[in-house]
Amino acid sequence: MGNRGVLRRWWTAAVGTTLILVSCTAWAAYVTDEFEITLRTGPSTSHRIVAMLRSGQEVQVLQKNDAGWAFVRVLDGPAKDKEGWVINRYLMERVPWEKQAAQLRQENTAIKSSLTESDSQWLRYQTREKELTETLEKTSRELEALKKEHQVLREGAADYLKLKEEFERTQAALAESQALAKRLAQENESLRVSQNIRWFIIGALVLLCGWIIGLVMGRQRRKKSGGLHFS
Repeated sequence: MGNRGVLRRWWTAAVGTTLILVSCTAWAAYVTDEFEITLRTGPSTSHRIVAMLRSGQEVQVLQKNDAGWAFVRVLDGPAKDKEGWVINRYLMERVPWEKQAAQLRQENTAIKSSLTESDSQWLRYQTREKELTETLEKTSRELEALKKEHQVLREGAADYLKLKEEFERTQAALAESQALAKRLAQENESLRVSQNIRWFIIGALVLLCGWIIGLVMGRQRRKKSGGLHFS
């Protein structure tokens, strides 16, 4: 019993001395390929197993001792953030081939996805360019049609102005003709009235002359009749 206590104290002192001597700088490491190793509470196979670490699992090496053990913190997997001791020779600093292959597969998938998205964008750009080209051609045709319509309207407007001027001149001439016709009608009416009066006067004079002639001739007859009667 006493010897066991001495050995335990000696072992604890040795481990403490080793931990002091070993550099405390932490670095990344990985469980070597094709292995599953134990994470223990102490730097020996007699210590309790904390977790099983699979091949390729990433750990952070916190300390090492001369006995070939490393004190690590698990960075991924089910045992993430757990700390313990593992055999140092089962660790390596390079990324495991399986993990590299997985990363390459992910990168390849991302590149394919990016290429697919680029192809889709290129197709959308081509479609959009085609739509814009068709819209531009349609707009150009409509603009050309509008130019022709504008030219026709300008020519029509010029003809309209000419027709308007001719209409105004014709209307003025018509108004002048109507005024002249009205004046002539008034003059004609005056002439007709004057002519009627003239004929009336002539008729009256004729009647008066006839009456005077009849009166004179009547007196002459009476004189002749009286002269014949006295003889």
